[in-house]
Amino acid sequence: MIVFILFFLTLLIYAIFSYSLVDPNLVLTSNACYWSFQNWMWSTFFHNGHLMAYVYFGIIISLFVLYFHILEKLKSKQVTLKKIFKNKYVLLFLALIFPIFLSYNALSHDVFNYIFDARMIVKYGVDSRMHVPLDFPNDLWIRFMHNTHVTDVYGRGWTYSSIIPYILGLGKFSLTLVMFRAWSFFSLILLYLSMHYFSRTLINRNMNLYETSLVFLNPLLLIEVISNYHNDILMMPFAVLAVSLLIKPITSKITNDWLRAKYIVFSLLALAISISIKMATVALSPIWLLVIGASYFSFKFMSSMATKFKIKIDKSIYEKLILSFFEKFVGYVPDLVAGLMMILLFTPRSNYFLPWYMIWVIVWIPFMKSKLFRNLIIVFTFSSCLRYLPWLFNNLEYTDLVLKNQKLITWIIPGIYLFTRLDKIGQKINRS
Repeated sequence: MIVFILFFLTLLIYAIFSYSLVDPNLVLTSNACYWSFQNWMWSTFFHNGHLMAYVYFGIIISLFVLYFHILEKLKSKQVTLKKIFKNKYVLLFLALIFPIFLSYNALSHDVFNYIFDARMIVKYGVDSRMHVPLDFPNDLWIRFMHNTHVTDVYGRGWTYSSIIPYILGLGKFSLTLVMFRAWSFFSLILLYLSMHYFSRTLINRNMNLYETSLVFLNPLLLIEVISNYHNDILMMPFAVLAVSLLIKPITSKITNDWLRAKYIVFSLLALAISISIKMATVALSPIWLLVIGASYFSFKFMSSMATKFKIKIDKSIYEKLILSFFEKFVGYVPDLVAGLMMILLFTPRSNYFLPWYMIWVIVWIPFMKSKLFRNLIIVFTFSSCLRYLPWLFNNLEYTDLVLKNQKLITWIIPGIYLFTRLDKIGQKINRS
């Protein structure tokens, strides 16, 4: 029990610390008690990058140590979440992570762009892809934005969906910020549901408590999704659903051509929605080519072989043979999908592992067969969280040295882990 309390308290410390990075031009509330607290946070931390870096480092180390302890405690408890929303563990999870809902988006200003893109459409009636925030210099909401010179760079799916929390904000900035946090949490619920559906599709059961905690208690996910509002979280439920629908005919042994085609069409529709939010999931398209193409050519190949050797085989028989092969193949789909999404993070466009991009990958880890790959991804979530350290240490200024150190932190820690694991594997092989 103590480890859960410590996790809660560490999240609370992070929530408090996050207000040290509130932009001085941003007034969240005029409440006197809040202003006293906010001014103390500014005077203590805002111009003291070294102190901010040390505190943040301590918080992240503590969160991941506690996260690993929690996972160790849950590993032996194979509790399946049968009643997804009525289960007591869901309520305990919400209580455990409650402090993160109170935090400020300390490490990212992207949410301000999300808000203003929706504002341009709703209030000013202009296309956010054709205008930039600086086109509205008298709007007070651009005072604390950082990227005021860029147009909307996100997919139409995200832009139009972001109008919902903007309208619910009733034109009040603080309320709008709360509504965008609620939108992030709603996206998290969608991810939770889609992952349970994927689990039922792949292994014929809901995720258990350990598998769920692997993703939803990961500090990177909590910080980047709930605290920092990154919109990648809305992209992933549709990606998970798309892969689920793709493999459903195989895991359910569906041989009816029409029914198989229907699942594929809905799968492609879910993928299209995901891509409309953010283009990253285009990387998953080879999975569809592999499953659909291989399935089609396998049937053709077996049919031609039967004809060539004058073997009379009922179509249903070699359909079952192909399905039997693909049943084994789909077990490795999570590893393959995670690998495809991971490849994107090796590109200059991703700036070599921007922390929140790891959301694309960690959603697959409960289902992966490769323990080494799964653990490596978790290590990358840790090193990605630490990526903010050089920026904090340098008083929130980006320089070439800061960017270089960020990349080193991101890569060296997983590299060390991988080296130690491969070394242990090598020792086992030599002993055998």
